[in-house]
Amino acid sequence: MALGLTLCVGVGDVLTGTEVSFILLYLAPIAFATWFVSLGGGVLLTIASAAVSAAADVIGRMQEGRGVIAPVLAWNVIVQLGTFMALVLLLEALKSRLEGEQLLARTDALTQVPNRRAFIEAATLELERARRSGRSITFAFVDCDDFKFVNDALGHAQGDALLVVVAQTLRSATRAVDAVARLGGDEFGLLLPETDAEVARVLLSRVRGTLDAAMARNGWSVGFSIGAATFALPPRSVDEMMARADELMYEAKRTGKGQIRLETITPATADVVPPAPRGERASTA
Repeated sequence: MALGLTLCVGVGDVLTGTEVSFILLYLAPIAFATWFVSLGGGVLLTIASAAVSAAADVIGRMQEGRGVIAPVLAWNVIVQLGTFMALVLLLEALKSRLEGEQLLARTDALTQVPNRRAFIEAATLELERARRSGRSITFAFVDCDDFKFVNDALGHAQGDALLVVVAQTLRSATRAVDAVARLGGDEFGLLLPETDAEVARVLLSRVRGTLDAAMARNGWSVGFSIGAATFALPPRSVDEMMARADELMYEAKRTGKGQIRLETITPATADVVPPAPRGERASTA
């Protein structure tokens, strides 16, 4: 598209002769290629635009019966290349900065895994995919038991290090299709697409074992309570899915910590326990 626009501008440049300047019009396809293709695409369009502009200038002078002065032509080409390249580099810097800001807004600064915002966006997409496929989906809350003890006894630096290890372990112990995020404090979320209760139980048992081993290697007396909800049919919203797993996670903590509470939600049981806001915990059988 950018090349086509450049050729169109070049045709207009030729038809209007040397009296009308088209220099600024070449900037549009150059900017388009830089922003939507790549830096290399912008550089390519810069060279192409300068060449087309020079060719249009030569054709216009010949049509008007004027000679082509090589030094003048070379100077014009150099000025155009410099101007076009300045735009390309400016747009590339702006694009990189914008992408960096977007990444920071979606990534937990400490653990470098997605944050709650990014997780909810991913979960929303997965729910839509699950509705189309009709397959099960599982969401799990992973909570660090006795995390406060690490902060109080060993300091916040050790607490931060523990959270980083947990995030890295969760990422390495799950599948590439699974989503891992830090949802706040010492709570992490796992989204397991196309995963039924049987597979989820095996996967979560492996995850907990890997986490326990990582804590033992670092000398941290921390366990993990996991609450997971497997939906035979996708729930109505991400909030409902997270609320179910949240309830199950707190049920696991109340019954001794270090446990996995997994529940399969079917259409017949979907409305038995309504999602409860945090602070108003409902007991889930």
